[in-house]
Amino acid sequence: MEQERIQREAEATAQEREKRAQEDLVASYIRKRMTDMRNFRNSEGISERLLQALRTYRGEYDPGLLNDIRQFGGSEVYARVTATKCRAATALLRDVYLGADRSWDIEPTPHPTIPKDVDADIQQLVNIEVSTLMQQGQPVDQQAVADRVNLLRKNAERAAKKVAVEEAERSGERLDDILTEGGFYEAFAEFLIDLPIFPYACIKGPVVRRVEQTKWVNGQPVRSAIPRMFWNRVSPFDLYWSPGASHRKQADFVERIQLSRAELSQCKGLPGYNDEAIDEVLERAYVDGLHEWWDTIDTERADLEERERWARNSSSLIDTAEFTGYISGRLLADWGMEVQDPTAEYFCKAWLIDRWVIKIQMQPSTNSSPPYYVSSFEKVPGAMIGLGLPDLLEDVQSICNAAVRSLVNNASIASGPQVVINDAVVDPGDDDTLYPWKRWHTNFDPTLVASGTEPISFYQPNINAMELVGIYEKWNSMGDEISAIPRYMTGNEKVGGAGRTASGLAMLMGNASKTLQNVAASIDRDVIQPLLYDLFDMIMLTQPGLFKGDELIVVKGVNHAVKREQDRICLLYTSPS
Repeated sequence: MEQERIQREAEATAQEREKRAQEDLVASYIRKRMTDMRNFRNSEGISERLLQALRTYRGEYDPGLLNDIRQFGGSEVYARVTATKCRAATALLRDVYLGADRSWDIEPTPHPTIPKDVDADIQQLVNIEVSTLMQQGQPVDQQAVADRVNLLRKNAERAAKKVAVEEAERSGERLDDILTEGGFYEAFAEFLIDLPIFPYACIKGPVVRRVEQTKWVNGQPVRSAIPRMFWNRVSPFDLYWSPGASHRKQADFVERIQLSRAELSQCKGLPGYNDEAIDEVLERAYVDGLHEWWDTIDTERADLEERERWARNSSSLIDTAEFTGYISGRLLADWGMEVQDPTAEYFCKAWLIDRWVIKIQMQPSTNSSPPYYVSSFEKVPGAMIGLGLPDLLEDVQSICNAAVRSLVNNASIASGPQVVINDAVVDPGDDDTLYPWKRWHTNFDPTLVASGTEPISFYQPNINAMELVGIYEKWNSMGDEISAIPRYMTGNEKVGGAGRTASGLAMLMGNASKTLQNVAASIDRDVIQPLLYDLFDMIMLTQPGLFKGDELIVVKGVNHAVKREQDRICLLYTSPS
């Protein structure tokens, strides 16, 4: 009996060791993918571009350049040309997408299907009418019968179209209500702030979370947890994807998220979660959380975002890697999931904390689409990373900064005279501080120093303010052309040339709005349209009966941008002035 007990314990230990080894294989796979993504981003200079974009938006110099400026002793003033353009671009895009009218809509299918029972009712009605005519002894014209059937079918089609229009309107209101409750529009507003600043911006969703809600049942408040879909903005610093991917459907993603101990503890007992792994994580992160070093830019990023640095992080948050992509069926089976084909690749979402995988979930989407929607202010064909305004205006910003620094330095030097003191003439004990009605004491031997030598002389440096201001204005104007966001688009009244007349200004603003329409087209194609279709697909899978499935989603961001420009031109020409 003792030998059998020892053998059972050894087998249990071996099984536990094997289970941990398989769990470590999944964790190793996810960590390897994460490492490859991070190394690719750093080697390509993408991380440095993100930092530089944030510095430019905040009006801060690169640390190396700032050190050179301080060694020179010059001014550290920063001309925030790019930041102004970024704010203007965000405001213009908010006017297009977050105005009074929705930037999308649901339209009915052009040819709605007539129910079979309607066809049967039409045929029955026509048969009754034919029988009545025959009973009355009247002749039956087959052509008239066919015309009667066609007329009734057209009436049924018109009624079906009317019903389809009403259903599409109700479906649009339902979808808009889901987006509003899930915080989509707030997340999209943050996405529009990121878009002109960084080389790419991202919005994520829908993410299903349980929400506590209180309802009254038989006069008593009852709290219950209901699932609800949410959207959120993803920081470009926290998102990594597969090297070489040219489209989001080709890429695996890793997102850096932070969970509180309470959020992680609430996951215990839910389907799919590994309670043992959660307990080990909570035990290790008992006091100060669980913080993991992710990237070489973490420290400087924390400084720019005005957060505590990783090395001295005292919060109780737990760093988590959320992996979205394909995992081998063999690994999933070894981890404990049921798979039909171990040799196949399955589209999954997994959460990794340190060396523990707390959950793996197969994505319910039928098109294997990741919930990340990435776009750029200026797209680069064949790449997921584009160009932001800091990239486009890098030279303009640098030259404007140099001109402004030179202007301040020159103005400070030319603000007063340069004083030359002859040390051989001035009394060594005299103070050389300048103040009104100061008396200078001199003591020199005329035989050693030529007579008439001035003990003190003054020199007034030239001020080159006009030339430096001209350089700044010229390059600032070039920034208007490069960014296609002129200053008069944001209310600046100083417009020369063709902009001095109403028709000329309308022509200039119309040309400038073309770039805004290109940006809106990218947002429609990369974000709004796939996001709505994926949401529609999820609702069809999880909430049967809410939609019919034949509705058409129409994105109207570009149309809104064009309509906005047409309305502005009409208002300009119909104005009494």
